[in-house]
Amino acid sequence: MPKHLWEIEPSVISRDLKGKYVLLYGKAKSGKTSAACMFPKAVLLAFEKGYNAIGNAFPYDINKWSDFKYALRDLEDPRAREKFSTVIIDTVSIAWDLCEQHICVQNGVQKISEIPWGAGYSLCKKEFETCLRKITQLGYGVVLIAHNTTRVEKDGDGNEREIVGPDLPKRAAEICNALVDIIAYIGIEYENGESKRYFYTRETPTLFAGSRFKYLAPKIPFGYNELVTAVAEAIQKEEDLNGVRVVDTAPTEVEAKLDFATVRSKAADLWTKLVTADEANSTTILKKVEVIMGHPMKLSEFTEEQVDLLQMVVDEMKAMM
Repeated sequence: MPKHLWEIEPSVISRDLKGKYVLLYGKAKSGKTSAACMFPKAVLLAFEKGYNAIGNAFPYDINKWSDFKYALRDLEDPRAREKFSTVIIDTVSIAWDLCEQHICVQNGVQKISEIPWGAGYSLCKKEFETCLRKITQLGYGVVLIAHNTTRVEKDGDGNEREIVGPDLPKRAAEICNALVDIIAYIGIEYENGESKRYFYTRETPTLFAGSRFKYLAPKIPFGYNELVTAVAEAIQKEEDLNGVRVVDTAPTEVEAKLDFATVRSKAADLWTKLVTADEANSTTILKKVEVIMGHPMKLSEFTEEQVDLLQMVVDEMKAMM
């Protein structure tokens, strides 16, 4: 059961990167995966094997969407929560492709466009978004990895310019862009004959990037510690100028998972007590069920997928005691 409105506290911003959501993209072998693996207690869901030259990584190979679903189930386990606090998805574009294939198999088609009325695209978007959201609901930080691509656009004067951005399908990009706190491009500059890598975190006319942290530096020397320092400085400035509440590490709130058997047992027990006390209560309870479900229904007809709705009925019955 969620908190009551009067129980909630003001949100806080943490100086570290634990529990934050980041999209890293760049050219092949620019250090995307190695940077991601430096995030706190990271597990690497490897949709491609980009970890062969990385030591001390915790890779979990993903070859099909069902592998990813098994990984999500494992992430619910307290043993996984104790061992890991960051989930890396490498790469997002391959994850999206496997999600599409999964929806096609479910619907007995070869291409997502073969599902009538464009429903396949909606199903794929919903499946992908639900799975990413589940990771965040479990309290993990998320690092999404993508390759880069360039597209050509014309400006107001008709001049063409190349824009660098993540190589993601449009629908996947919409989901990822809405989720993450930082979109950072890993780029290389040559200074005095030497190559140096940087995180670029601010959008320009030729680069797609961005951040929820208003004062984050637009160009940060490449490295996990450098990124942590830059985020901490941006957050400190937010505290100094705007008075937001800042903590070293934000508390993690994990959405509690309801046990269907337990909730069903509580519902049956409350029904017995209430109807024994007054037979008219049966009509009252069933009316409450109808309001919650949108149609008449018995308590015995609730399924495991409807456990949250059954819990709402239980709460209504508790209020009648």
